[in-house]
Amino acid sequence: WIRTFDEFGQTWSAPVVAKVDIDSNLQSSLQKAVLIVGGGYDTAHDAPAHPSSPDLEGAGIFMLDLETGDRIWRAGRDLGADLTMSYMTRAIPSRVRVIDMNGDGYADRMYAADLGGQIWRFDIRNTLDPDNLVVGGVIGRFGAEGMSSPGPADTRRFYTTPDVSMFKDRRLDRQFLAINIGSGYRAHPLDNSSTDRFVSLRDPNVFTALTQAQYDSYPIATDADLVEVAGEVNTVVPANKRGWMLTLPPNEKVFSTARTFDDAVYFVSFEPQVNSTDPCQAGLSLNRLYRVNVQNGDPMVPFETATTMTGEEADTARVTKLEQGGIAPQPVFLFPTPWDPDNCTGEECAPPPIACVGVECFDPQFPNNPVRTLWTQDGIE
Repeated sequence: WIRTFDEFGQTWSAPVVAKVDIDSNLQSSLQKAVLIVGGGYDTAHDAPAHPSSPDLEGAGIFMLDLETGDRIWRAGRDLGADLTMSYMTRAIPSRVRVIDMNGDGYADRMYAADLGGQIWRFDIRNTLDPDNLVVGGVIGRFGAEGMSSPGPADTRRFYTTPDVSMFKDRRLDRQFLAINIGSGYRAHPLDNSSTDRFVSLRDPNVFTALTQAQYDSYPIATDADLVEVAGEVNTVVPANKRGWMLTLPPNEKVFSTARTFDDAVYFVSFEPQVNSTDPCQAGLSLNRLYRVNVQNGDPMVPFETATTMTGEEADTARVTKLEQGGIAPQPVFLFPTPWDPDNCTGEECAPPPIACVGVECFDPQFPNNPVRTLWTQDGIE
């Protein structure tokens, strides 16, 4: 099937297959399978300045029936949406992060980011009809949206998917979801007018679903609620702060999704090396791999080393310069099979995990190699 809808922008957002139990005759399959997709890209953002009026396309999220392509649910700012939010004014060109928090096989949480520098959270309430299926709202605002007169430096856009990971802040002795994302003007990779950042926003409601009333009154996090970690080391994120941010060096920006593993956040920055309006010249560039602690943005080095570092040394320790030009892809983790599975057992037989960015691979220095564990459960086939 093929579908298009009036609210779609350019279809940049890769669809996510999930199971959602919706009380609707439009849901065709007993498997309850849907596609969840962002509204897409609005060409209003081809201009560097933050748009003065709401985006006409792409500002929404859709659930489509996997088998038929029928639209079952939509979020948008118009009254025709199932979830109407007047402040959903910016296009969502990235993949939506869809999560099953309680492990029952059905999606119940979504995170998304838009071209106004906003982070959204949604709770899916399975078994309800489309009008009551989803509640949500903005939980973070780190770009020009919401500012009365933003300048070029403030016009930070999110083109990538939020990376979501659970961690425990040992100092506060509580769990959070870290929403990690970097800003960058992907439509114009050579544009250096904005001051881009990498943000790690803490969501304290790990397993708690919110009501729409709670979302409507949610205290939206801004730059002032985050701790700046650039030029710092051994950073403390106090209880009254909502996370941390790393302001990138001049002309660096983030065009690929971050990945978190074993409390380490990996993300790649891009720095064009030419001041040219020709997009083909983007190959003359520098890419850098950052590896930082999810708790406070510190470089992932032994504790004894971190305690003696200066801020300048910490900035250097966070970064590995990559050899590849162009725009490097997101980091991926590989876990090779045992060297000789027929004649070898135990951890000593397993090759170490590998972290790769494109064609370049590194030792992620995980403290423990993964070990394959086999299990069975009655009733599982």
